[in-house]
Amino acid sequence: MKRPFNCIDMHVHLRDDILRHTTIAKQSGIDVVVYMANTKPAMDTREKIFKSWDEKRSCYAFPVGAITKGLKGKKLVDVESLKDYVVGFSDDGKCVKDLGIMKGLLQNDVLVLAHCEPETEYVEKYAKLLPNSKGRLHIQHVSRKETVSLIRDLKRDGLKITCETCPHYFTYTKHDLETKVNPPLGELGDLEAIKEGLADSTIDVIASDYAPKPRKTGIAGFRSFLPLSYGLVSQGVLTEGQLLSKVCDNPERIIQLERFLKYEF
Repeated sequence: MKRPFNCIDMHVHLRDDILRHTTIAKQSGIDVVVYMANTKPAMDTREKIFKSWDEKRSCYAFPVGAITKGLKGKKLVDVESLKDYVVGFSDDGKCVKDLGIMKGLLQNDVLVLAHCEPETEYVEKYAKLLPNSKGRLHIQHVSRKETVSLIRDLKRDGLKITCETCPHYFTYTKHDLETKVNPPLGELGDLEAIKEGLADSTIDVIASDYAPKPRKTGIAGFRSFLPLSYGLVSQGVLTEGQLLSKVCDNPERIIQLERFLKYEF
């Protein structure tokens, strides 16, 4: 059976020019992008999300709703009014410190894409909210060996949690580049742990974390996304089939893509 998509990037930032950035994505071999809520204005109401849906785009592009009003970490959005129109919820770029807000969000049958800072500490805190909840927890841009080890243990314990990393975290250490990234590049041991986590399926997804210029931090680009990811095959870390699962099959399952394919562009 023909595959409907060859590449899904489930973590991108489009800011305020969806058409231009989805054109770059399409030119780079990416068929579907999932864009975070920190557009201008932030997608924290149904009206703002509807306006985003109306924007022209060059590939499939599906929005993520904000967790908190204005991405300020203080008040949970109206989840019920938004959940049918977004892939999930995230305040990406900002860690939601109020565990009461996260617990309330996870009571809903929604995907929560969590930015954790400090990374390992908040993965552990959020994971403790999962038992008896309806929500699905997805950890964004994993960058530390301690986080990989923790998520591996959580999965072995049967906790329903998924996670992603980005090409820069398995390509560069902080000694290779001085560029600021959020979360920061790690040591060689972190890089090696990321590769191990990808190989043993602890890490489910590779996503770019693309952000347009000008930007204060970050090096992620659409054009380097697939070449750097394929480097894992060249190095013998992943087979082609395993890589395909990281950039297509697993993202498709996690975001429940079939819910959105009724939208035509």
